[in-house]
Amino acid sequence: MNKLSIFNNRWIFFAAAMPGVLLTLMDEFGIHQAVPVITDTFNATIPESQWIALGYLLSTGALLMPAGRLADRIGYKRLYFIGLIVFVTGAVFAGFAPSLLSLILFKVLQGVAAAMIQATTIPIIISKFPNDRGKALGAFGFLMALSAIIGPVIGGMIVTLFSWRAFMFLSVPLGLISIGLAWFVLNIFENDSVSEIGKENKFDWIGVVLSTGSLLLLLLTLSKANDYGWSSYLTALGFIITGLLLIAFIVWESKFEFPLLPLHLFTKGTFLTAQTGMFLVVLGNSCIFFLMPFYIQDLKGYSAFISGLVIAGIPLGFITTGPACSLLSDRYSNGWKLFLPIGLILSSTSMLFLSFLSLDNSIWYSFLCMFLMGLGIGFIFMPAQNAVYGIIDKKDQGVVTGFINMVRNSSTLTSIAVGTAVVTIFMASQGYPASLDAVRDGSSVGIHESFIGGMTTVFLIGFSVIALGALLTTISYFLLKQKKPINN
Repeated sequence: MNKLSIFNNRWIFFAAAMPGVLLTLMDEFGIHQAVPVITDTFNATIPESQWIALGYLLSTGALLMPAGRLADRIGYKRLYFIGLIVFVTGAVFAGFAPSLLSLILFKVLQGVAAAMIQATTIPIIISKFPNDRGKALGAFGFLMALSAIIGPVIGGMIVTLFSWRAFMFLSVPLGLISIGLAWFVLNIFENDSVSEIGKENKFDWIGVVLSTGSLLLLLLTLSKANDYGWSSYLTALGFIITGLLLIAFIVWESKFEFPLLPLHLFTKGTFLTAQTGMFLVVLGNSCIFFLMPFYIQDLKGYSAFISGLVIAGIPLGFITTGPACSLLSDRYSNGWKLFLPIGLILSSTSMLFLSFLSLDNSIWYSFLCMFLMGLGIGFIFMPAQNAVYGIIDKKDQGVVTGFINMVRNSSTLTSIAVGTAVVTIFMASQGYPASLDAVRDGSSVGIHESFIGGMTTVFLIGFSVIALGALLTTISYFLLKQKKPINN
């Protein structure tokens, strides 16, 4: 037997392709544990140091789709490998960063690399699972959920025992292992691009500029809207210019021969329904990750560790249903159409229960709500993505992967920004400072009750958003149940 035959095993291939994306997710989830310490190191303010995480997310979100389309042209494994090298380089510089500004810039560089890695990992993996993508996507989702659990734990432990610089350097050995696995197992020099000859010289650079510019401006406007005010002229100008850039992007893409994002995808029922479900659940629930720590730590008096365990109920729930639903989506090709509304109903129910939170609720009530949310998400993401990859051309796998992740990224930031605005407006309407810092201070009588009122209002809005998704996908299920649509 050929001594290299072990490398032909598709699960060995899967194991070699996963560490890169897990590395980026661990960094994304764990960096928040280091922000307070970094703030003290550079004598900065929390809003200033938050740009460490925000800069990373902005650069990743804005470049996911262009990175995916570039990978469609030059090869997924090649761009994945380049992304790993850039990510490790950024980690080294971040660990030695002499100032807060330089640290932010190096995290932006890592965000660029993360876009390359996240846009290419799924196309690389499913290339070995052409007839049972759900099996690979289920394992992929399981490991992603696991990284969401252990990332903050590892980050907090390293920052506590050593320093924030040690956390930055942690990506170096892990990244080098990922590079080694890619080099010896993935065959990175193989051209896995399926672009037709002649298209390489017609890359949609104008589409890249318009899409990146519109998304970056949107995310920046959302992230600063609470500081400048949602009714300020700067916020309004940001949204107006974003809209104009988006219109220009759509017009250009409809006319360019080889567009960055093929608009015909939105005429396909499968693509549109799956994207709608994934978008609405993230838009409705991402406020949880920002607001619940205030409730658990500052109002209930629990530690950050307990807060993290409560939030971990979401990935734990996802692990419970996600892999199984993904496997079933292979066996029943149209099963995702039923899974999607079920998942959205479970997720909206979780948000409804959260809207009844009070100071008297047990901490277990919060955990069970998180777990229920995770159960719902497990019915949604992997089966929906499996369905999408089943109807797109292979030459578009990279850009579609980037688009899916970009939608998740931007809807997360939108949910957090809008949720924060609703809470602070609610607090101001009751005569309290329109600031979450005042919640942590807790010196004003009744401010905690005011915060809970605003928070539960946000959760009720989230319930409405996700319930809308449940309604739309349920209607879609019954409409498509009897016959297969032409544009599937």
